[in-house]
Amino acid sequence: MLDTVSPKQFDEWVVFDSLEPMPLDRLLAIVRTGLVALCQAWGVKLTPEDLDPWLKEIESQEVKPDQAYNMLKVAYGG
Repeated sequence: MLDTVSPKQFDEWVVFDSLEPMPLDRLLAIVRTGLVALCQAWGVKLTPEDLDPWLKEIESQEVKPDQAYNMLKVAYGG
């Protein structure tokens, strides 16, 4: 099926999924938010990102060309 999906269709699906999540995703978001609210009421410093690592933004790091070259050498045994 993925062979027949165009990049434009895939982008539309990603946007649709972010606006109208699947029922299980919606349920997990509600449960996660409720659990965080309950923990915070008990004095525990917790965020939804602590419960679900996929919510955290991926930190981009700046890599200099020589660092990238060294990382590739280590990864591929050069």
